[in-house]
Amino acid sequence: KDLLPVGSVILLVDPVNKLWMQSRLIGWEEGGCLMVEQPTRGGSAVQLTKDLTLVGRGMYEGRVWGFKSNVLFQTVQPFRILFLAYPKQIEEVSLRKNERISISLEVFLSARRHDFEAIKKDKGGPKGNVKNISVAGCSISCPFRFESNMPVFISGDLPNGKSMDNVLGFIRNVTRSQNENIYGIHFEEKNSDLEGLREFVALAAKIVFRGDAENHS
Repeated sequence: KDLLPVGSVILLVDPVNKLWMQSRLIGWEEGGCLMVEQPTRGGSAVQLTKDLTLVGRGMYEGRVWGFKSNVLFQTVQPFRILFLAYPKQIEEVSLRKNERISISLEVFLSARRHDFEAIKKDKGGPKGNVKNISVAGCSISCPFRFESNMPVFISGDLPNGKSMDNVLGFIRNVTRSQNENIYGIHFEEKNSDLEGLREFVALAAKIVFRGDAENHS
């Protein structure tokens, strides 16, 4: 099976530490290794230890390909390159309808549209944490009080390098505890800004984190 084309964006996941990283395929030697750009997370470079197991996902012609590998070594000079063991198999990953991705993702949310770029620079911006997400909606934990059926606008950077900018959702269910509120949010279908999210959900489908398997129904 041919590998993804050179230059493909690759989503790399450390399933033990639940780390999502973005990289790009530079090249490969069949049976030997894959060469990818040094992975980044939220714009910062990530150092990975030798032998660490990783799950990789890449998209080509609208289809998602997945593989498992482990870290061989990283170079810094003259280029920052991560060398991964050549995967034993690379297979197409199919997406179930409304696949939910278990994640911890910081987002901004507010009852009115906001300026995403400006709010990112504001240390006290209204933040929440996405617990899981699908193309239809998400579950968010946050300290602010919203009520059922209220509209909310959500913005955040996704692990595949894309972002959500003022995605409109409606609060469908509310769970309150002493120090947090958990909201089930349904995205408005007319959102124009769901392309990046659709791509991320497709790339992240069926990645099972250690310790999560028993939580999946």
